Amino acid sequence: MSAESLGAKLLGEVKVEGLDELLRTLRYNLAPQSARSYTGQSAVDKLLNTFTSQNPQTHKDPVLELVGSPCSGKKQLLYHLVARLLLPPSYENITLRGRSTAVVLFDLGNNFSLLRLRDVLIGYVRSCILENSDPLPNDAMNNLVRISLDHLHIFRPQSSPSFLATLSDLQSYILDIYSHISANRTVGAIVINHVDAFLWQDRLDDAEDQATETKRIGLLSSRFRDLVTHLRRLQVDFSCPVVATTFAMSSTTYSRIDGHPVPVLQSQLPSAWRAFVTARLICAREKTRKLQQGMSVEEAALEAGQRREVVESSGFSASLDWSESETWREDTRAKIKDTHEEGFTFKVTADGVNID
Repeated sequence: MSAESLGAKLLGEVKVEGLDELLRTLRYNLAPQSARSYTGQSAVDKLLNTFTSQNPQTHKDPVLELVGSPCSGKKQLLYHLVARLLLPPSYENITLRGRSTAVVLFDLGNNFSLLRLRDVLIGYVRSCILENSDPLPNDAMNNLVRISLDHLHIFRPQSSPSFLATLSDLQSYILDIYSHISANRTVGAIVINHVDAFLWQDRLDDAEDQATETKRIGLLSSRFRDLVTHLRRLQVDFSCPVVATTFAMSSTTYSRIDGHPVPVLQSQLPSAWRAFVTARLICAREKTRKLQQGMSVEEAALEAGQRREVVESSGFSASLDWSESETWREDTRAKIKDTHEEGFTFKVTADGVNID
């Protein structure tokens, strides 16, 4: 074998690795392997850790989808997760268990309320103060809220092409230290409020496009494939999870897997998005007892006040969707069955969100 052939053979055995891959591997080797904090909320993080690989060579940051009809609690849960991502681990000797990160939020539904986020954030801090029995002056509370919300970056694109264009330029925006004050914070999550907000317009565009041209891949599927491509690239660049909410346009059914009833949702979104999601939580309000059959109007009126109190005090559930369970790893399925990490319950009040 000539020296040139030997050199070519040895060169072919050399594994080429970029600096970003090297740093990411180093980061995961130094981080605790058993409990990575993605959101700062233990119930959510336990679920996501069940699905993510602990091997730095195969690890991918998770994608969490919150699905539910209106008033199902999914947006309230989103407010809570965003608050935990923005808050610091501690403040004025008060343990907050926050992530102290920057959050990029795409408000596609144009209904994400900063006032409600502020209330949820303050409510959570006050619950931590009760645990610590350490008062916090109003000035200090207002300062904490301000420095936390300063690191929330909200974009409101009005169409799918605008959304994709913004995602394409997002890396440049985040890395430009003169564009914002979050240069000293990592990106905690890319949050999408109503990822399906443009679905009907995209379907209309798809129908019009198919009427004029014959294509193997429709416009709707193409846009969601581009969306997944952009988000995957950003996850690689910033090592952060994606959290998205969607509207449940199909009813949830229950199937029996290994003799155990589990919720199954038939998603209306293209397959590219469904395959991209790591875990999907179906949010719903807990059911209350219906009026008894044959009850008179007078009896119903007498019970109305009590029923109102029961409905207002009822909680919400976030249940793991099993519709894509056939694609889960065997160790993931076994771990969920053994640990019963199939969701959690939470309550929503005027002061905030409490997860059980």
